[in-house]
Amino acid sequence: MKRFVLLSAALVIAGSGSAVIAQQSAPLLRGVWSVVEISGGPEGVDSRPQPGLFIFTDRHYSFMRVTGAKPRPKFQSNATATDSEKVATYDAFFAQAGTYQVSGSTVTTRPVVAKADFPMTGPPSTAQVRIDAHTLWWTFASGQVVKMTRVE
Repeated sequence: MKRFVLLSAALVIAGSGSAVIAQQSAPLLRGVWSVVEISGGPEGVDSRPQPGLFIFTDRHYSFMRVTGAKPRPKFQSNATATDSEKVATYDAFFAQAGTYQVSGSTVTTRPVVAKADFPMTGPPSTAQVRIDAHTLWWTFASGQVVKMTRVE
């Protein structure tokens, strides 16, 4: 009987350990990630990208990133900016926030608010993710890879 109890306890502990290991192997997105490199998209490989943050809570996300290699136009206010300055600023900015789900290495995002209407009204987007310690690689369906480091 004593052996049965010890064996049962060992199996429960081993089973618990397996569950913890399985949970830890899932992408741990929660936190704040800073963009450090872009590759595979129209920008080519950029190891000094403009600012970008990807923020994840348990269920929600927020993405903001200045795209392209050239700095955006500088102007004092929207009231004084020319239409071409506004367009250049708008075109060089990626912004959206909403909910997300993880299944294996696939993340599905559903924007609630975005820079443009089409991400909010279209189908959800998927991306492939890989996390190694404090580095995250986010591969968009287009093939563009955004490499980030955890900042929080």
